[in-house]
Amino acid sequence: MAKQASGAASMEFAAMGAAAGAGAQSSRKPSLDAQKGRPGQPLPPLDAHPVAALTFDDLPAVGTLPPGASRVEVATALVSALKANRLEGTYGFVNGDKLESRPGAPQALEIWLDAGMNIGNHTWSHMRLNANSVEAFEQDIAQNEPVLEQYGESRNWHWFRYPFLEEGDTVEKRRAVRAYLREHGYRIAQVTLEFKDWAWNDAYCRCLARQDEAVIAWLRQSYLDTAAEYIRLGREEELIVFGHEIPNVMLLHATPFTTLMLSDLLDMLRKQGFRFESLAQVESDPAYAEDPDAGLASGGTFPEQFLEARHLPYPSAKPDPFQQITQLCQ
Repeated sequence: MAKQASGAASMEFAAMGAAAGAGAQSSRKPSLDAQKGRPGQPLPPLDAHPVAALTFDDLPAVGTLPPGASRVEVATALVSALKANRLEGTYGFVNGDKLESRPGAPQALEIWLDAGMNIGNHTWSHMRLNANSVEAFEQDIAQNEPVLEQYGESRNWHWFRYPFLEEGDTVEKRRAVRAYLREHGYRIAQVTLEFKDWAWNDAYCRCLARQDEAVIAWLRQSYLDTAAEYIRLGREEELIVFGHEIPNVMLLHATPFTTLMLSDLLDMLRKQGFRFESLAQVESDPAYAEDPDAGLASGGTFPEQFLEARHLPYPSAKPDPFQQITQLCQ
């Protein structure tokens, strides 16, 4: 049986929690920190029955593995949770270079597809558009296509997810890549809801290696609490931008910890009234045809792009736990 945290570790953990609660600042997007909490007009109530499509980035292998775990085991557990929740057809966005560099990655991708899931293009190497030329970025998209054709077979893999949600730091770059995607039959898989779900994984693996059950329990609760806060913020951003909520696309990552937490996360969403639809159904909403048409210095969700481009106020956010998480079980 796993042991409890030692007395010294527990005291350190409690002290870190108190410090974080007293002084942490919101960091939903580091470049946007200065705008957090800027007051705006009162918002109407959130919808009682919101809609979301789940999507997963960085397939077929992302995040540190817990001691003794494999990519095959993580993929098997992930698709099992999705199928148990009747979420076959979920899209995962693939970086082909991982098939060559991560042990077990080809088998993990096959498990994903054999379970009835879909795949889309996330560039070959998870390239950052804002740090590269249009030509290099388009080449990285094209380099990924043979992998998608091989594994995706007859599936519609012509959905594209920008790495880091960066769509171009200049409007010229943004327009050029969007034109390339249109010409090659792609639809952009935008994101409206995200909560940096990847941020808990490394700490979880460290704490699992130390068999620190107390801190792992805190990580689990922190994950759900932060997800709830960020989901609220994303929905309020839609109210500010569009005047109403739109069907959502949630960004997750196929890490071991998100896999562990997925059923609890889905239970929480259902208790908030969420129902789930496919990516194509969600992005058929007319709002997704809109474009802020602006160069942005950092990545952002779909509503955040409009907030930045139009200089609109952000909803107030509670302190986040991310700095604290990086210090756990070190």
